[in-house]
Amino acid sequence: LNRSPVNALSFDLLYSLKEIFEDMLKDKNIRAVIIQSELDHFSAGADLKERKIMSKDDAGKALDNFNDCFNTIESFPTPVICLINGYCLGGGAELSLACDFRIGSDDCLIGFPEVSIGIIPGAGGTQRLPKVIGLSNAKYWIYTAKKFNSEQSLDYGFLDFTCNKSNLLNKGIDLAKDILLNAPIAIKSSKKSINDGYSTNI
Repeated sequence: LNRSPVNALSFDLLYSLKEIFEDMLKDKNIRAVIIQSELDHFSAGADLKERKIMSKDDAGKALDNFNDCFNTIESFPTPVICLINGYCLGGGAELSLACDFRIGSDDCLIGFPEVSIGIIPGAGGTQRLPKVIGLSNAKYWIYTAKKFNSEQSLDYGFLDFTCNKSNLLNKGIDLAKDILLNAPIAIKSSKKSINDGYSTNI
């Protein structure tokens, strides 16, 4: 992600990200994907300047764009690893929830500030967050709009691993290498089975 200054999630950025994942579906050699920021922050969330001038219909299309992008990432057949540095707020945190793993740097700050400005986490946050950190914890995070540092986010289970900021990419690559030691079709089948089964009756 490289949209200065804070990777605000514009319509075009999300559409491009979805297209990249759809293009990667054609490459059968891909066995893991890492999402990271080229900037000082992972993402401060939706582009509110863009949202401010939208009509109601445009806002609906923008929300569909968010969900299309995040659902494409979540359903991508191989594991997706998200590297989080700096701010990871609102839509940025929802993007990270669409990934299989989240690794945070020691400077990251994660939260869902939507209710503080009169909206809700409308791009999967209300659905995916409870599955990751538990129902009451998700309600606490969303209702209070608090921000949590890397250690707190690890304790809640939002982050899977933490590391020094300078080691973030290496930590992501190490995790990918651990996955690559195993049979690729079995990994894909396991991901599909876990995702499909998580919300259905046994």
